[in-house]
Amino acid sequence: MRIARPKRPAAEFKRKRSPPPQATKLLRFALISGIVFMVLLGIVFIPQGLRDQSPREVVNPEEGGKFRLDTSNGMRLYVDTTTASLALSEFNASFKVNKAEIGYLEPGLAMGNATLSFTDGNGNGLLDAGDYFTIRPPPNACYRFDVYQVNVGTLVGWLEWGACP
Repeated sequence: MRIARPKRPAAEFKRKRSPPPQATKLLRFALISGIVFMVLLGIVFIPQGLRDQSPREVVNPEEGGKFRLDTSNGMRLYVDTTTASLALSEFNASFKVNKAEIGYLEPGLAMGNATLSFTDGNGNGLLDAGDYFTIRPPPNACYRFDVYQVNVGTLVGWLEWGACP
């Protein structure tokens, strides 16, 4: 069965009268209010996008910020890659055993002790590939190591291992 195509109209549609003034006024005010709204959004959000923002570093981004644990030469947590290499003065670190902090490195990752210390592997003063943390934990516990970027207050690297619930 074949359906016939509709035929083209002989003449194009012509409005017999113009739209009422209320409709024209409504469309004009809707357009103006939309433009004003867009300008207000631009005033609020564009300066936020242009302000200076501190770079954020993430350790081993392909691993979700997890450090690489190596026990072949003591217990070391290695930095393999970073998203940005920033000065050591922007970082601090903490080491917890069973949720109790037993080691802490102040900003600059300095003031290490027998439990926790930092080594700048390439000596450039930046937290980047080749650097590592040396840890001497007590046996058979739940361990958590965190590194924070102080100037923006975010966690940049971590690792949890051991007998954790």
